[in-house]
Amino acid sequence: MTIDDEIQKVLSSPGTSYWLRQSLQQALDRDCVDAANDAEYLSELLDRRCQPIISQAPGTNESSGKNCG
Repeated sequence: MTIDDEIQKVLSSPGTSYWLRQSLQQALDRDCVDAANDAEYLSELLDRRCQPIISQAPGTNESSGKNCG
């Protein structure tokens, strides 16, 4: 599957959130490097925001990699 096929699959999936669909569509109209850098920074910020919440949840395994989603 090509990346364009995967993007179309995400955009057309009924399980894709409105926010993700809109964000992806807007990102596709931008410079790809700028969009990827911004997305990476957003991911880091949201992950750091979630870490304290996840680490306080009962039965949480912090070594499981990406959390909060």
